[in-house]
Amino acid sequence: MTWSPKHPAFQSLLAALSAATKPVYVVGGVIRDALLGNERPATDLDVVIGDSAIPVARAVADKLGWAFYPLDPLRDVARLVFTATTPRLSATSPPCAAVQLKLICARDFTVNALAVEWEGRRAIRMVDPTGGESDIRLRCIRRVAPTSLPEDPVRMLRAFRFAHQLDFTIEEETRPNHPDARHGAPD
Repeated sequence: MTWSPKHPAFQSLLAALSAATKPVYVVGGVIRDALLGNERPATDLDVVIGDSAIPVARAVADKLGWAFYPLDPLRDVARLVFTATTPRLSATSPPCAAVQLKLICARDFTVNALAVEWEGRRAIRMVDPTGGESDIRLRCIRRVAPTSLPEDPVRMLRAFRFAHQLDFTIEEETRPNHPDARHGAPD
């Protein structure tokens, strides 16, 4: 897959992150939308990095002149915001280190558990540990794991929103009337 952010601010952000740490992954909806052929310019990126996110994000924000917010210090998640444009551009960076695939797989749905590894100023490979690319071709919303919905019940609302916006169907085991969707995997 060839993907690159359209906005120069995101290009600079990814170059600065990949100069500061390795690996750098762009994950989630922006990758899903690119595979769907959606040409809307991204206004936010989810980025998983190879080091502790808060100090790296703070250093990159200082270097680029972006605003920095420690979004979730307990989980080491930071948000960077570039405010010189309308709409505001933001990037959220949790750390990945040795657990990068675990974090990608902790996402809600397979179509959002896609990542592109970034190096310098280019994407070097796509990572699809949950079959999200296949689900995009099938136009299917599928949970990543039996625990995906019980961990965050708002995800079911997101499933309906994605199904409506993308004209996808919600896979049977992901639907709210399925026992696993309500209560997680049986023991």
